[in-house]
Amino acid sequence: MNVAFRPSIVSDMTRLGRDRGNGGRPSAAWLTALLLAAVAVAAAGCGGAAKAADAQPTASAQPRLRVMIFGDSTTQETAGDYTWRYRLAAHLSFSAPGRVDFVGTRDDVHDNVSDTAGSHAYLNPVFDSQHSSVWGDSLYLENPKVESVLQKVPADVALVLLGGNDLEFRTNAPQTVVKIKQFVDNARKANPKLTFVLGHVLTRWNPDFNAIALPQAVDYNKLLDQQAPGWSTPTSQVITAPTDLGWDPRKDTWDGSHPNPNGEMVIARGFANALHDLGIGGKFGAVFGNLTWPEKGGVPVAAPAGGTHYTVTWPAAPGATAYLIERRTGSTDDQTYVRWPAQIKGLTFTTENLPRGSTVYYRVIPVKVWMTGQPGPAVEINVPSSRA
Repeated sequence: MNVAFRPSIVSDMTRLGRDRGNGGRPSAAWLTALLLAAVAVAAAGCGGAAKAADAQPTASAQPRLRVMIFGDSTTQETAGDYTWRYRLAAHLSFSAPGRVDFVGTRDDVHDNVSDTAGSHAYLNPVFDSQHSSVWGDSLYLENPKVESVLQKVPADVALVLLGGNDLEFRTNAPQTVVKIKQFVDNARKANPKLTFVLGHVLTRWNPDFNAIALPQAVDYNKLLDQQAPGWSTPTSQVITAPTDLGWDPRKDTWDGSHPNPNGEMVIARGFANALHDLGIGGKFGAVFGNLTWPEKGGVPVAAPAGGTHYTVTWPAAPGATAYLIERRTGSTDDQTYVRWPAQIKGLTFTTENLPRGSTVYYRVIPVKVWMTGQPGPAVEINVPSSRA
């Protein structure tokens, strides 16, 4: 199946609620119903939803398109993330309900704490999460495999965000353009009618040197924009997606490389607007940033640890690499929490000697490298007024 190479409005999209018929995976109608609320919040709070004129779906006879996402860790993402794939799926569920079926070889995120694949600890797992993105992937690794992947799992559209690891470890900008052209050629061996949306490689940030890392991505993206349109054939179009538009790795990542909620919106917008140019979905709209990581600290438990010391423990939060501890004393009028100055790397904390007869509250905040989550519920400690 080949995408019509023309602009379109959302009135061309398929009707809401068409059955996915895909071996027990959720129906598009069910996913849409659950995702509309999230997209509505995005429209009100962060500008990530389509404009009203673009976001009113109506019935259409157009077939559903199978979309496969190829990428590395920037696309697979990690435990405790929404992922930009979620942001894009939510946008398309709102602006093109039933039109897109994400397909792939996996549906997981990477557990960044244990450094293992296979986690399903999404911040919101209720979306079409199929993809073909692998932590550490590259064009060098993917080019020999892409034909067989597409033979096993057919697709109509390929969204590709690869090349960053090639640029960092193996090839310069012109050589990487050659590599992604080989990817296109190899993928066409499985489907000569495949449509390609090639994302711009994202720069990274090196906090040790307070400088941009992977600056060669800028040259690569310019070359890609110049050459990729010439790779189109009468049955297989190639376009690029400005996934780097507005990208700032200092503000849009949680570690210099991997997107935080702001970065997810930036990447999703780039692909969504490129798909809109192909007649798939509405415009994504503005991204205003300043989104927080909504992961909350778990419910802590306190146990005596000798004298008026207490040991506070809590469950791990998905993706958290450390924790902040905050305390307030309930025996005074001050309801302000005071933060312990150091991050805690484990899941336990021993208090200082607490005043006898006082009531003290402790709560936990997850941290993911330099991204801070939200406070969880507090544990109340009632310190005896005298020795037992």
